[in-house]
Amino acid sequence: MISRIDRVEPSDMGDKELRAAGARLRELRNRAGWTGRELARRSGVAQAAVSRLENGGRVDTNTVDLIIAALPVDADEAAELHARMRDAYADSDGRRVDAGFSLVVDAARRWERSAVVVQEFQSAMIPRALRTTDYVQAIGGSHSPLADRLGDTGCDFGFVVTEGALRTWPAGGSTMPEQLDHLARVCELPNVLLGVVPWSVLLPVMPPHGFSVFDDEAVVVETFTAQMTITEPDAVAAYVDAYAQLEAVAVTGGEARALVERIRRDFEGLAH
Repeated sequence: MISRIDRVEPSDMGDKELRAAGARLRELRNRAGWTGRELARRSGVAQAAVSRLENGGRVDTNTVDLIIAALPVDADEAAELHARMRDAYADSDGRRVDAGFSLVVDAARRWERSAVVVQEFQSAMIPRALRTTDYVQAIGGSHSPLADRLGDTGCDFGFVVTEGALRTWPAGGSTMPEQLDHLARVCELPNVLLGVVPWSVLLPVMPPHGFSVFDDEAVVVETFTAQMTITEPDAVAAYVDAYAQLEAVAVTGGEARALVERIRRDFEGLAH
């Protein structure tokens, strides 16, 4: 059964204030010469939270406090930013009534084109946005709009895959060396995080399927025959929490690249 409830957006004034406050935060961060990832590291929050706040999205007030406290600004600038954030939240608070579940085909595409923070987990396949053309053709899939947005530095992308997903090949496996090379290149982008969960690591949660979280407001789940978009708040929160737990046990950065390269060498051995 598909339930749908109209979504009521925050007031235009609230949206405008949130975007203005986020732009001010970005201005102060840039003035310090910090990337979004550096501010996230210094404040002890997820990079996605920094990006979301800078792009006019909402995060919890404790996260706002941690981010502002980490900025190298004087007391007056910090107080001014706190006041702008507080006023923006007051103007946009309490307006959201969310939908539950939808199987409308275009629903997922709309999120793929508009979300500024994307987090995806896959246990059996390469994430949609990271698939090469040959890989897509081999699995009989379709091109993802997200793939065209990876270079957009106004967005943050996080991808967590299991080692098993990287070792599972479609068709004859001939697409995998190029696919793994593509992964290694993409994870060098400053706004892309690639995490790989080694086969020897115990998973803290066991999702029965892959999923993509968009702006902490929607989750897209692909089944064998359909795509489901979930926007019910409690359900989305469960996926957000699952992704955070999986990202925490994944290797990233140089460790992830080394693991991808090792898997690529294994595929070369199979080819010979």
